[in-house]
Amino acid sequence: MKKLAFIFSVLLVAVYFANLMYTDSKEAKIKLEQMLRKTTVDKAEMDRFLPVWAEYLEDGVSRIGARQISLTIGSASEKFPVKTVNWLAARGWNADRFFYVEQRMKAIVKSAFLQEHVKSTIRMLEQGGASGVDGSAVQRMIDEQKQRLGVEKISPAEIDMVTPDLVLISDILDGTKPFSKIK
Repeated sequence: MKKLAFIFSVLLVAVYFANLMYTDSKEAKIKLEQMLRKTTVDKAEMDRFLPVWAEYLEDGVSRIGARQISLTIGSASEKFPVKTVNWLAARGWNADRFFYVEQRMKAIVKSAFLQEHVKSTIRMLEQGGASGVDGSAVQRMIDEQKQRLGVEKISPAEIDMVTPDLVLISDILDGTKPFSKIK
């Protein structure tokens, strides 16, 4: 069964590459590149995404279509006006991938903040345990806090990617700090 699934995926990719050979449209190339990516976001993609996201918010492109379109069912590229899809394509983005990365980045940032909070809580509990508080109760609370770590399906590499500039990335995603003012 796994072999059959593998063969089917290879054929699907081969058909897509063959189709790409017959078209040299920029959108098709962008779509292929982004279709083959994993569900995770790496540093290079984050670095490519943040300035476009900030421009999207700053230039009012978000007013062309609903800002939270990525939360709806279906493809963002089908729901946004063609003007928005073309604006993103001109900047090297497929609308579906762009809004997927937006939501993924927001989830990564939220998870990173949660991990910082949980680790801080564990440190405080460990210090409280050393202060004569019932050790078994403190250990249960520490164990409960540790269970909260890694609940989201965010890779450690993604958490590590945002951690050095966590507040800044959060501000860019929220639109409270224009990217153009940062660099």
